[in-house]
Amino acid sequence: MPPRRSMCIAICSATRKSRLMTIWCKVKASRYTAALLAGMIPSLAFAQATEVPPTPSPSRIIRVDPANVRVIDHLRLSTEELLDENFKFFDSSVMAVVDPHRLPSEIGRSQLYLEFVNTSKDTIMVDPNVTMAFFDGSTAIGLRHEWTMPSTIYPGERVPMIFTGERFNKITEIKADWQPAKPSALPGPRPKLKVTIEKTDAGIGGGTLNFTYRYQYKYVTVFGRVLNESQSDVDEIRVWVSLYDAKDHLTGARYEELRVPTLKPGESVPFQFDVKQHGANFARVAVIYDAEAQ
Repeated sequence: MPPRRSMCIAICSATRKSRLMTIWCKVKASRYTAALLAGMIPSLAFAQATEVPPTPSPSRIIRVDPANVRVIDHLRLSTEELLDENFKFFDSSVMAVVDPHRLPSEIGRSQLYLEFVNTSKDTIMVDPNVTMAFFDGSTAIGLRHEWTMPSTIYPGERVPMIFTGERFNKITEIKADWQPAKPSALPGPRPKLKVTIEKTDAGIGGGTLNFTYRYQYKYVTVFGRVLNESQSDVDEIRVWVSLYDAKDHLTGARYEELRVPTLKPGESVPFQFDVKQHGANFARVAVIYDAEAQ
């Protein structure tokens, strides 16, 4: 409703008595104006009531704060696994870091040899991923692994690893932070291959560093064969070859992807690698493998 208009008319006249002048005014105002002047009606600036926003209609939407979402980039779960209330990750406490020891390379570079061992009796670790930290006392040693791990680690398998980077004399403490991984029951997803070692030849190699420093090293040539015993075609075959001395310590290791065509069931291919031996003379050779079934 628009504010009410007021009207006020004043008629003034002056009279003079001796030296003083008196001014008389007759005021004619409307009833509303007279009431306003008398203070009976609030000023227009305050008379206008503040508009009250309309009350929103009730909603069925309930807004809550989002939960803390943990994203595991390397891990993929199936719909069945996500909906399974009894699903559990692989128990990483059964993964052991075995026999870490320093072996200098042929040019004197510090290397740390160790093995990852699945000590479980019947559970396979699928898509293993680990972050390693190394210390000499309270000093962190920056080391990185030379190759990747297999996509599955079966019970009892020993995966050889070599870590290089900063120079160090000793490692007093190792921390392994295993990322969540899926478990799998035997026989597992890995296609069945038969990897055999046919023979080994020991040799001595050498080279020159910076045109002045000559060095020598021992190596073992490993001859073997891979046979596809599964019912499907197999490709992307990878092998981890380990050399062990008489005390069963890792003395040399190598990882290699076999450059072979797709293996059909019953087919086999040979392989040959030179594995450097940085520790004591080897007494036996072990091989683990990984492959993809088509």
